[in-house]
Amino acid sequence: MKLALTHADLPNQTKGGVAHGVHYLANTLVGRGHDVTLFTFSPAFDECRYTVRTLSHPPGFPSVLHSLAFALALARVDFSGFDLVHCHGDGWKITTDRPLVRTFHGSAQEEARSATSMKRKIMQSVLARTEKIEARRANLCVGISKTTQQSLPEVTEIIPHGVSLTRFAPGEKSATPTLLFVGTAQGRKRGQWLADLFTRKILPEVPGATLRAISDQPLEGEGIVNLGRVSSEALAQEYRSAWVFCLPSTYEGQGIPYLEAMASGTVAVGSPNPGATEVLDNGKAGPLIPDDALTATLIRLLQNPTERTEWEQKGHARATLYDGETIAQRYEALYQRLV
Repeated sequence: MKLALTHADLPNQTKGGVAHGVHYLANTLVGRGHDVTLFTFSPAFDECRYTVRTLSHPPGFPSVLHSLAFALALARVDFSGFDLVHCHGDGWKITTDRPLVRTFHGSAQEEARSATSMKRKIMQSVLARTEKIEARRANLCVGISKTTQQSLPEVTEIIPHGVSLTRFAPGEKSATPTLLFVGTAQGRKRGQWLADLFTRKILPEVPGATLRAISDQPLEGEGIVNLGRVSSEALAQEYRSAWVFCLPSTYEGQGIPYLEAMASGTVAVGSPNPGATEVLDNGKAGPLIPDDALTATLIRLLQNPTERTEWEQKGHARATLYDGETIAQRYEALYQRLV
C-alpha cells in the first residue's frame, strides 16, 4: 500500500516518545513492503527508510503554537495519491477523500490536568478540543492504551506503541551503579526533581553512582552526566548498560521509555501514572512507586543485584508483548480493512 503518515517532528529534532514511535512504525512498515511517506516539519536523517516530505512552517508562529502551525501546514497537502492517511496528531484541518486513521498518543485533556505551567495548560486545553474534531472526522480512531480510550470514547481500537526487540535488547551492564533518566528536565517528566533526589539523598548512600540524563536541558547536581541528544543506537546502549531506569512522570499516555528499558533488560521504575501503570502491568513488571518512597526504592535497587535481576526478567518478558513487528501487523490489518 501507498501510505501517508503525519507527525510534526522526527527523532532528529525532538526527544519526544511519539516521534520515536512514529518513526519506528514507518520504518517497520517499509520493511514489510509498503511505500511510506511521512509528512513533518523535520528534515530527513540517516535512519529514515521512508520518504520524508518536509513541510514549510507557516511564518509568524511561536514555538508554543507548534501544533497549530502543523495543522495548518497539513491542510495544504494533497493526499489524493495515497491509499490511506494515518495521522499522529494535529490533523483536524486535513481534507482528503482517502481513508483517515487517527492514532491518539494519550489525551490532551489529561495533559492539561498534569501541566505545571499555565501556558501549557491552556495550550493542551485547546488541543483537547481539536482532538474531538479529529475523532469525528477520522474513519477509525486508535488509542495507544486503555487509559487513552477512557479519555476519548471515540477510540475503538487499542494498539500500543511497539518496540524493536533487536535494537533494544539486554547486554552488559556498566561497571559502576548507573541510574538512567530519559525525558524533559521540567514539566510532568520531572527530570530535575529526580536529579535533586539523586544528589541530596541517593548519592550519599550509593557512593560512585551516576545519574545519566538524556534530556532537553542539562540536569544540575553532583554525579550527573548530561548526554543531550543521542542517536538511536546510543540510546539503546544507555538503556542496556544502566542498572536502573527511572521516569517519575506525573502523566504518560503509554510511556515508551519504560518499554525500551524493559526490552533492554533494565529495571523500569515509574510513578503510578496511567501509562506506566498499564505498561508495567500494575507493578508486576516494574516498580510503581509514589514520591515519598522513590528514594528508598532506588537506593535499594542500586544496592541489591538479586532484586534487580528478578525485575529485569519480569520486565523483559512483559516487553516481548509489545514487539514492533506484531504492532505493525495490527495496523496493516486496519489499513486493509479500510482500503
